[in-house]
Amino acid sequence: MSHLTHSELRNGIWSGRLEGISETPDVIATYQGVEIADVSVKPIADNIWGLDFPLPLEMLSDGVHSCIISWTTGEKIGDFTVIAGDVLAGDLRAEIEQLRAELNLLKTVVRRGLS
Repeated sequence: MSHLTHSELRNGIWSGRLEGISETPDVIATYQGVEIADVSVKPIADNIWGLDFPLPLEMLSDGVHSCIISWTTGEKIGDFTVIAGDVLAGDLRAEIEQLRAELNLLKTVVRRGLS
């Protein structure tokens, strides 16, 4: 059984490892349904392959962007998401506000129980 793991995203190049495949794997990466060019597959060790490819520039912009990695047959192997810009900051602020509200509610309940 094969297993894909993320290694790193550096300088616009995504890298990962595909394990459990004896022959050179036929994989593709897609962003918004379009195949990403220049997917490189290199042997690392027995049944372990290194994958890397440049991200399309459109993925490196504000918002949430997902890439799907699959066999050429269409079967999905894995995916990853890039989040950039204010969209992330807003989500984190909202989450922190919700956690603060829940913590204040918990403090109130605990204080009532101790009185």
